[in-house]
Amino acid sequence: MLLDKANKLLEQNKLKEAEFHYKTLLATEPENGEALFGLGKIALRLEKFDAAVYLLQKACERLPHMLEPLHALADAFNGVNSPQDALTVLEYAKSLASHNPEPHYYLAQHYLTHGDLDKAHTTFAHALSMGLYPVTAYILFELVQLGRFNKEHNYISNLHHLVTQTNNLRLKMVCYYALGKSYDKLNDTDQAFNYFELANTLQYKLSTFTTKELDPFYDQIIKFNTLDLLATREEDFSATITPVFIIGMPRSGSTLLEQMLISHSECSSLGENTSISNNVVAFLEQKTKTPYPQCLANLTPSLINQARNIYIDTLKTATPLRPIIINKLPSNYQSLGLIYILFPNAKFINLSRNVNATAFSVFSNYFAENEPYFCSLTEFKHYHGLYEKLMTHWNTLRLPVFNLAYEDLVNNPKDQLNTLFEFLGCKYEQNCLSFYNQKRAVTTLSKQAVRQPVNTNAVSKWERYQVPLLKLMNKGDS
Repeated sequence: MLLDKANKLLEQNKLKEAEFHYKTLLATEPENGEALFGLGKIALRLEKFDAAVYLLQKACERLPHMLEPLHALADAFNGVNSPQDALTVLEYAKSLASHNPEPHYYLAQHYLTHGDLDKAHTTFAHALSMGLYPVTAYILFELVQLGRFNKEHNYISNLHHLVTQTNNLRLKMVCYYALGKSYDKLNDTDQAFNYFELANTLQYKLSTFTTKELDPFYDQIIKFNTLDLLATREEDFSATITPVFIIGMPRSGSTLLEQMLISHSECSSLGENTSISNNVVAFLEQKTKTPYPQCLANLTPSLINQARNIYIDTLKTATPLRPIIINKLPSNYQSLGLIYILFPNAKFINLSRNVNATAFSVFSNYFAENEPYFCSLTEFKHYHGLYEKLMTHWNTLRLPVFNLAYEDLVNNPKDQLNTLFEFLGCKYEQNCLSFYNQKRAVTTLSKQAVRQPVNTNAVSKWERYQVPLLKLMNKGDS
């Protein structure tokens, strides 16, 4: 009963309550593997990866035949930058269930994340041969993303068959995205657009709010971030690390830029790190008993110092530790004022892209999150307007923002990087254009694209869909 309640609380993302129940259970049953697994999952969600490794190792010892704790342990090992340990765990999981496609899928994802595309493709293909399972939709999606098919040999019939065999809304949605990608590669743009639209329509049903509901939040950000607020920052602040934030809209090229920058000898990255919104902002809200951004009006030197130390602890987790540490979470643009107060030496790179190209990329890609602007072109248009409105405000506050267009970056990468590195306080290195030769972990939707040299393939791709795209995006405009 206690375990069921804890699991339900975890499912509802009520982490503190779930943790209490798991610990209560462990007080009387210290060897309870399910409770240890629950605590390990909580540690993973909180990005406390060292604790997650410890708890999940204990859980795996007590649940020796369960795959899910092993997959979670692999995630924890990746979180502490131990990909070889993660690989060992995933290979072991596969050996436990050699006829189950799920551990093969997770192993293939590991190969994909670390740039071994051939092994990823082989492992996904082997998993597909095992028959129809819920994970089959995701296997097919990744095989389509890898793009190793043609008109004669493809996955379209597999996808159509799976759609008829499942009533699961999310699995159908994943298949529709994969069908859209398939027809796009085969140059059947009418079919591709139809399936992308079907996928978006299904996913939009899972959204729990509308983008318009964010309007007051953005208005409050503008209201509480003023020149007077920024004037309270420490003028003589100095540090050995420069925090750099790549900001902008999703699907604007941030992964490409990040991979270029971290090929430089002075740069490292945290990836898409949520510490500002999830940890720093949450701390300030708790201490001031007011929500963000209203809590900015209640900042004190002590609170600023404590909040700063929270993010410094995050910076220390970067591997390797270098003078410039990048955070490429695009939505950090909502917190530029706060970040600048905490770190007056911080620098921001606003990466923009043609709005229609960005819209098509969002429209045609599957995001696991169900935010409305990820699965509705009209919602995306509204979200883009909020982003532009807020960036205009930040510009009036004269923050250290470097504006970079994706199109300029891919058309003239060396000159653009030269200028950008001047802004960052270091010199361009030729190695930055050889980023695709590295086997660094990449977990974003661009994990295949960044394994090839910089190119302009994505610049005009949206134009093949211009008429239906703009019609759908402008739907409802007077």
